[in-house]
Amino acid sequence: MKIYLIKASAGSDYSKYKAETGGPPQNIFAAAAATPKHYKLEMADETIGMKTNFSSDADVVVIFASTPDAYRAYEISAKFAELGKTIILGGLHTKFNQEEAAEHAHALILGEVENYWQTLLNDVQENNLQPVYQSTTPLDLSELNPYPTNLISPKTYNYTWSVVVTRGCPFKCDFCLVHQFFNKFQMRPIENIVEELWHLKSLGVEWVELHSDNLTYNRDYAIELFKAIAPIGLKFYGETTVLIARDEEMLQAAKQAGVKALLLGIETPSLEALKAQKKGFVKPDKMKAYMENIRKYDIEVWGDFLFGFDEHTPSIFQETLDFVKDIKVDKVISHFMIPFPGSESFKKLDAENRILTKNWSKYDGSHSVYQPKNMSTEELEQGVYWVWKKTASFTERLKYLF
Repeated sequence: MKIYLIKASAGSDYSKYKAETGGPPQNIFAAAAATPKHYKLEMADETIGMKTNFSSDADVVVIFASTPDAYRAYEISAKFAELGKTIILGGLHTKFNQEEAAEHAHALILGEVENYWQTLLNDVQENNLQPVYQSTTPLDLSELNPYPTNLISPKTYNYTWSVVVTRGCPFKCDFCLVHQFFNKFQMRPIENIVEELWHLKSLGVEWVELHSDNLTYNRDYAIELFKAIAPIGLKFYGETTVLIARDEEMLQAAKQAGVKALLLGIETPSLEALKAQKKGFVKPDKMKAYMENIRKYDIEVWGDFLFGFDEHTPSIFQETLDFVKDIKVDKVISHFMIPFPGSESFKKLDAENRILTKNWSKYDGSHSVYQPKNMSTEELEQGVYWVWKKTASFTERLKYLF
């Protein structure tokens, strides 16, 4: 039996953002890693421009999609269904929109794929496919297999790769789905990570995303990890919180490990908005000192900024521009607060009749899909674009045009 794993992408700004700030997508590579070797596999990652092969001889087509890419996933499923393929849908959008997704697939997969993948494949072969496969039990990450490198090579990703370090997030921001998809914060055994990294280096990989939604949440684990990977000699980047700036020992360990950049959810200079999103630990008045401290260790700061919170007025755009210039973020990533279906933000806005459209293609980071509280949708859209133009490098603007 042959399985075709596809990461669907409509080419949205959101997909470009995810492709730029991460390595190979976790969903298709996690499924590939969990697939027993006696099955044949084919993969396509549309987020990096790969074309889906509609002439594939696969028996089973598994499509993963985020919300702005849902219609593209349904388009792919329809074409393969006409060819008599067994269609399976997964991803964040599928989990939180099951009734809709079920209209486009023979089965849905929900939660961590490793817990039920072998059962699903056996059911396909025995012509006993169930409509839903799901898991609420967190996977023991010691059982996690490394991402395969023979199906889509590291060269395709410009020798940048991704290695799972943790799953889940201890924080519960209203706009985020991570804590709902992975219901427990789990850490992978460090010796497994080290072994995978040595293999990647032998393949010519140069940059590695230490894949975690909060890389340094467990301090002892993070420091031990940094010390263990330091001898490998790779360049690393990852995502964590600004709290790392207060920990000199951790910053020193990160520098020695080869960490070159950190993506930080700075979000906004509005303290009121941060408190509303349960991120009161992000202190705007301390951010300049935090950034200076991180840069002392030759680590770039990539700042993630969101716009459109209820506490925001039209003045937030100039305030944010002044803020990023003052604290000297190396790279500014500015975008809308997207209320993805399933998030607390979506539920709240929907209950208040402020969701303006459920056309999922608009949930792409380029459109305001809800009515902001203290500005018009036009002000929000134009303001975010204005901040991007003011902070994007020439190269980034050129890439966007093409």
